[in-house]
Amino acid sequence: MLTLLHHSEGSVLQLSLGVPVLEWLELTQQPVNLLLADLARQGKIEFLTGSYHQSILNLISPKDRSNQVELTTTYLRKRYGQRSKTMFSYAQVFNPNYINTMNLCCVDSLVISSYDCDKPKQHFSQPFSMQEMGKSISVIPTSSPINSLVQKFGAKEISFGNLLDQIRLVFEARPQFIMAMVNIDQLLQGGISEEQTVQLFTTFLHYGSQSIEEIHGEQELPPKGYLQAGWYGFDSIKSDLCCINELFVKDESFAYMYGRYTSMVETARSYKKDKDVRKRLEQLIQKMSTGAVYLCDANATMLRSSVRKLFWRYISEADSVLAGLNDFSYPVITDFDRDALDEYLAIGKYLSCVVDSKGGSLAELTYLPSLYNYGDTLSVMKGFGSTVKNLHQTPPGRKQRLFTDVFLPHDSVLDEYSKTDEHSCLDMSNAVYSLSVLDRRNTEYRAVATTGRSAIINGELEISKHFKLRQNTVLLDVTLTNLSEHPVSFLYGCEIPLSIASFKNRVSFFQLESKKNVLHEEEEIILEHVKSIRMYDEPNSTSLTLVADARFTLLKEDYTIEKSTILGVEQLYQHTLFMTFWPIQLESGAERKITLGLRVERK
Repeated sequence: MLTLLHHSEGSVLQLSLGVPVLEWLELTQQPVNLLLADLARQGKIEFLTGSYHQSILNLISPKDRSNQVELTTTYLRKRYGQRSKTMFSYAQVFNPNYINTMNLCCVDSLVISSYDCDKPKQHFSQPFSMQEMGKSISVIPTSSPINSLVQKFGAKEISFGNLLDQIRLVFEARPQFIMAMVNIDQLLQGGISEEQTVQLFTTFLHYGSQSIEEIHGEQELPPKGYLQAGWYGFDSIKSDLCCINELFVKDESFAYMYGRYTSMVETARSYKKDKDVRKRLEQLIQKMSTGAVYLCDANATMLRSSVRKLFWRYISEADSVLAGLNDFSYPVITDFDRDALDEYLAIGKYLSCVVDSKGGSLAELTYLPSLYNYGDTLSVMKGFGSTVKNLHQTPPGRKQRLFTDVFLPHDSVLDEYSKTDEHSCLDMSNAVYSLSVLDRRNTEYRAVATTGRSAIINGELEISKHFKLRQNTVLLDVTLTNLSEHPVSFLYGCEIPLSIASFKNRVSFFQLESKKNVLHEEEEIILEHVKSIRMYDEPNSTSLTLVADARFTLLKEDYTIEKSTILGVEQLYQHTLFMTFWPIQLESGAERKITLGLRVERK
């Protein structure tokens, strides 16, 4: 595309590339970077500014918005000699509040689609002037038909020939104005070839192109219009979400991640003393503000465990910085996910955990030497990808926490176990436990709840869970007490979903026995009479060992999502469920105690 542009006369292309991509080109693809610089000098490329770390501006503070845009503008000016005055809003999320930010950054134009899935009748066919609180910008709407055609090609709903024919029809209709926005990721997703790339962009250049300045010059008195707050265009899968913020209402995992980010920003910026510490915290805040973790675009970034782990790495590093300060009291009780229930952050020598009263569980488990969060598990909402061969489905949009309690009838067949079947499974992961701290160092916690009268266990139980957070180990004592006036029998399960780094989607583990360790590599398996197991996190050179004081039945299953991306149809690993089961029989008033331990250490 860039080579074609280089050989074309009188052509101008507006280009929006994330700064991380530009930095990568500068470091590893110097010929491409030199070509970009040459085209910028000739005025054949106009760079669009935007958020430096590809943040969704709507999700960060006004101060951070202007900072991100200024960083991008400065980067483009220093590298390519252009002072961009036109912005592209990452993910095409827009809010009228952006106008004040743009004015502060001396940006006077916005390129954006006017198609909003929630307001499909709102459509602008030519540039217009928009005002908000006395400030104004020029909005340059992109062609919805062309945006839609490129998205359909990326989804392989239409062929390249069909794409080209229909784009020609759009131009041949001779509209008064047309800004054709082409999502390069979607072209790659559709499998475009080098020859087809030349054909496509030759077609665009054939109909002529203008600079942003020329577009403004043609409008002596631009019409007025108003672009409402919305999530525009066809760049991302939205499913049934009407706006980006609704993601945090419908998906607990992303609500927790966003709450963790906003809480960290508030806490980190309350520290005022050491200048170097403040600078380091600001760098981490900027990096964790990326919007990529919330988007399912042609790269499916929200579904990539590696992208989410990078987010958690910055969070954990900021945690460690703040917790290690002698002149600052780091708050350990915070409602991260804004569900009116407090979570407790415990940072030890090697482990960092968040203890949650919901499910009486751990919402995070981070090994500090590698800053890797093993509790980052995802059960994605419907419409964002299809699960692959998962026999034991989890409720979509539900955050998967560690050490949650599950009860099944005593005669259950574990192969048929499903949390979505409320008639044969009592799932306590969303129940609110009474949580209390047992020691001054915040290393021991007790969570207590009752099951209520349940036909699954044919009675009522009290569940008391005692967490002991040690240097490398999480110890859990579970005490089940029969509150019924008659005996009960059931299967008790403890769910431990772990997101384990691996060089392949399938996570293997060893069953540890006194005479011989047995390797299991199956995606889904049920084993009986297990004493302990060990998993290896090869990329981080870490091992995880799960052990109990009594032999248990183990259910293990890898959860992956199948998604078409720019690399083709991929199977994206999310997490691995390890479920320990014990058959329980209790007389009236009797109790049963079970001890579990999860140890994380260097190999």
